[in-house]
Amino acid sequence: MKVKLWKRYVSLLLIGAILGGSGMLFIYGREMEQMMLVKRSLQLLNDKLMEENQSLKQSAKVARKKQEVVIDEIRVTVLDKKLHETIVLQVARQLEKDLASLKGKKVEQVAEVQEMLHEMLRRREYIIEGTMVEVRVKTVAISRILHLFVTAEVKREDI
Repeated sequence: MKVKLWKRYVSLLLIGAILGGSGMLFIYGREMEQMMLVKRSLQLLNDKLMEENQSLKQSAKVARKKQEVVIDEIRVTVLDKKLHETIVLQVARQLEKDLASLKGKKVEQVAEVQEMLHEMLRRREYIIEGTMVEVRVKTVAISRILHLFVTAEVKREDI
């Protein structure tokens, strides 16, 4: 009878270990399954947020591009009041026509070549209504509107 009791205790121990292990595997399996579902949902959420981040970066880039200030208009102001009004208007039109290529350029680009702009317009001469007019740039204001302040001087009356 002693032999049977020993086998009985060992078999009960093995059955208990198998049932306990099975129960732990079942519980652990459920937890793993839930964690895998959470992981998958977090991956999907992460992908969605990454796409949203990329679209926001693209829209920010587009908005920044739209914000880049370009020269829309060129204005010329002649500072000499003793000149005839038609000469003043013609000088302004000629300078606006000469600088028309700067329209649409970025303000930063024009600001970088400001000294060249001054040099180009340093002593510009125009023939207006038979008189030679020398134009000198005094000040240049660069923003959305390129504003030139110039002086004009009549050099020769008849040409």
